[in-house]
Amino acid sequence: MHQEHNIPWLTAASHFKFIRNNPQRTPRQTGLFARNHPRQTEDLNHFSRVFAQTIATFSQTERAKHLESFPSPSTGKLFSDDFRDRYPEYLNKDNQLIEYWISRAKYGDAYQEGPYYNTSEGDLSDVVKILMNESQLPTLLMLARHPQIPLRYLLNLSWGHHFGFSRVAETAMGLYIFFNFASAADILRGGEYLEIDRYRRILHSSVQSMDYCAQQLPHRAFFGWSNQRLPPARVQVHGDLNRLQEYLKELFRLLYQYDIVIRECGVDPEWESVIISAFRYDVFRGLKINYGQHPLEFI
Repeated sequence: MHQEHNIPWLTAASHFKFIRNNPQRTPRQTGLFARNHPRQTEDLNHFSRVFAQTIATFSQTERAKHLESFPSPSTGKLFSDDFRDRYPEYLNKDNQLIEYWISRAKYGDAYQEGPYYNTSEGDLSDVVKILMNESQLPTLLMLARHPQIPLRYLLNLSWGHHFGFSRVAETAMGLYIFFNFASAADILRGGEYLEIDRYRRILHSSVQSMDYCAQQLPHRAFFGWSNQRLPPARVQVHGDLNRLQEYLKELFRLLYQYDIVIRECGVDPEWESVIISAFRYDVFRGLKINYGQHPLEFI
């Protein structure tokens, strides 16, 4: 498990049981199912709070390594030509320029104060994802602070599916929680996790092609996605646990660097909500959440 000295994976995982072809489900399903122990709600809320605080702590430590404030240039390059040429599908001579980002900002909407972006700027959101994937924090911090570049509007963009740069955190969180829980529940080393239908789902959602999908690149690289196919040996991650551990470190880095950027934009990352969504949609079966309760009730 990654960050097991900070995040109570074992406590949270103790509330779930691996069941093959669960007869209580129609059709029968294989996965991690809630045990519904009396302390379930208390322990899972505690887990979410501690996990969120761990991300915030790493975020604060990393942020302190960079300048407190940044200039707001009106012209110039965001990244080098060599960097641009590594990602020809996403980066080009236009979006390499600060003035281009400024020119794409919109004004005059009665519901928006100052400049804003909308779904027509999905290509700029992909640039942000590339910069996050490559840990280009100084550039991201400058963009987040720039008064003429409304970066926060690229966070949540959607039509049919969403493609804002919040997808960086959403995808990383689902995979990070899945593999750490598989380890904590002792279904990783023996390969039992491969039988879980939600593993197939999370794999597909992390590598599939879609509009503005730069957030998929680190996951495609890890799982060997090529020609719309996943090599079985790469999907069986327990075959190289050291490689998996490095991947988990990368996922965690994406989480805390995302935290840095959106806080710089003045946005609350709402990690507990992101964590709970990963619980519900990416990992567990039989876990119902009463959103009317605070703290959340897991039933």
